[in-house]
Formats: sequence, structure tokens, C-alpha cells
Amino acid sequence: MSHLKYSATFLILLLICAHANAQEEQEPEALRYQGMCVGSETRFLNSKINDKHYKLYISLPDGYETQKNEKYPVLYALDGQYDFASIVSIQGSLRYDRHSPELIIVGVSYAGENPDYEALRANDMTPTALPQIKNSGDAEQFTAVFRSEIIPFIDKEYRTQTENRTLTGTSFAGLYTHYALFKANDLFHNFVICNPSYWYDNGYAFTLEKDYSKSNDSLKANVFLVSGSLDFTVDLHHKMAEQIASRKYKGLHFKSSISEGLGHSGAKAEGYSKGMLHSFKIRDIELSEAQLQKYVGTYRFAPGKEISLILHEGRLAIAQFGKQTNLPIYALPEDAFSLQGTYKIFEFNKDNEGTINGLTIELGADNLVTLAKVD
Repeated sequence: MSHLKYSATFLILLLICAHANAQEEQEPEALRYQGMCVGSETRFLNSKINDKHYKLYISLPDGYETQKNEKYPVLYALDGQYDFASIVSIQGSLRYDRHSPELIIVGVSYAGENPDYEALRANDMTPTALPQIKNSGDAEQFTAVFRSEIIPFIDKEYRTQTENRTLTGTSFAGLYTHYALFKANDLFHNFVICNPSYWYDNGYAFTLEKDYSKSNDSLKANVFLVSGSLDFTVDLHHKMAEQIASRKYKGLHFKSSISEGLGHSGAKAEGYSKGMLHSFKIRDIELSEAQLQKYVGTYRFAPGKEISLILHEGRLAIAQFGKQTNLPIYALPEDAFSLQGTYKIFEFNKDNEGTINGLTIELGADNLVTLAKVD
């Protein structure tokens, strides 16, 4: 997919922010589609929990309408009014390189006439009430909205993988993502925390993590913490990274990153890109050489077009792939492998007796080829 297409998509997505306000009162079926791109919608949800009107920007995978049996991971992007379009563009680029699966992306924003985004987000995304920040401190209630209204709505309306949800956020939204990590890690599985407001309420975020650690030695989550080197809270970033790493939580895949030369908002693009890479990284499994031996052999697509799989340094490898030699492929669940940790999948085919008789690989974007095993 060309950069031109992504640039066009980005610009079209931005139109939503300027033109969708007229729809907040109702949601006629014809108004679900905003002219963004095929498979993208804007939806509205009036919360009965906190009486707020939410606007949900939805980006669907290219194959959503044709792959009717497919379910997809969901990425929830806080501050959708600011970050939805850029996250859609970033994920599209990662998907083109096969470093991300296909996703449903949900940008969480606010509806109504001229919504005061800063006041609304300060209310939803802060965990405690501060007198100097009007109406702050409703993160617990916002979590209830996610749990009982937003997530059930998305799961009902779209084909979702309920066991694979991602939450992203910057600044106050980053603080809320941190809050959700310790208060709602049953709802989300991947957390991208960008330039979080760890200064809030004298460092409440540090107390939150400390309290969690007192009664928990495990935290099953992928967490990417990122800040710009020029952000004024970068020292708090380092302090939190050390605190979390020191716990050695079981099941936690944690990574801390600093975006050099970038500030509070400028670090978002790099942070979200690397955060998604961390969240969706394919984690391979170890197989013994005896287990791998059955895959070794020559696989042919057409006369003169074949590849040879060998054992190399304890892994299954392609003997020659273009100009590369001994290119490793990594085992996922048995009979499926990936190329260098990407979503370029190698799936082995079996006959009725369970013998490997072929291989299906992705040679290019959405280009699946089946090869027969010839020896």
C-alpha cells in the first residue's frame, strides 16, 4: 500500500472531527458511515452511568466485510478526538510490514455541541479529585463505563477477540491507562502509556502501583511505557520504570522507552508505533530438533520454484530466501510459524494420516501461496 493512500486516509479521517457533531442526537443507520473510508464508522453512546455522551470512531480491517467468520483484536485509543487518525495511520503502516495483526480501532471521544474536551477528559481520566482541577477524579466511574457500556457495545456490534484488547493514552489519558493497568487488567491486555501525568496528586500513580504489589505477585499484561526526552516529567518516567521492573511481576512483559529529542506531544507518534510493536509482538515457542524434523524438506510451488527448509542452529530455517540464507522461521502453536517475528505466517498442511504434505506461506501483502512437499 502506498504512502499516498495512507496520507489520503489520514486526511479523510480528520474530517470526522470537524463534521460529525451534527449527529449526536441520534444514530440513523445511514449516518453511521462518515465518508472516511470503506469499513469505518462513527458511533454514539449515551452513558447511563455518568450521563456523558461519547463519540466512538471505529476503524475496521480491510477484510472485515468479506471475512465473515474472522474475529479481531480491539485497540481502544483514548483522546480519540486527537489521536484516532494518527493511530489508524500508524497501525496501517505496521500492518503493511506485517508487524501488526488486523485490528478494530476504537477512538473514544465526546459528543455534543462544542464539547469541552479538556474538562471532560480531566474528569474521566484522573483517579482522585483535586480542588484546583474542576470535577476531577472520576476514573473509577469511567472504568465502569468501559466495563458495562463501551466494551459490551463494541463486542455486540463487531466481531471482536474479547481476550485481546489494547488501551492507549497520552498525558491524562496516559495516567488513566496506568490506572487501568492496576485497576482493570481483566478488561485490557496491552497497555501503551505515553508521557503519563505521573505528577498528578503528588504522584498518586506510584502509590497505586505500590498498593497493587502488596497483594499481587503477577500482572499478566504487555506494557509499554514511553516518554519524550524533553518532556518535563521524564524523571518520573524513569522512577516508575524502575519501580515496576523491581517487582518482577509474573506474566508481565514490560518495556520502558525514551523518545530522544521529542516532547510531551511530539513523542506520541513514535510511542504509539513502538507500543503497538510491543503489544502485538509474536512470542514464539521452543520446539526440539526432533519435533522440527518433520518439517524439513523441499516444498515446490511450480517447476523450478521451490524452497528448502533445514535445521540451522536448533531452529527451522529457509536455506535460501532471495539473497538471504539460513533465514529462521519461528514456531507459534505447532504447525504454524512466522518469518522473523512478523505476521507473515507459514502454515504446514497435513494429509489424513497427519503427515506433512505441504506449506501455505504469505509471499506478499495478502498473497497466499500453497507449496507441495516433494521430499
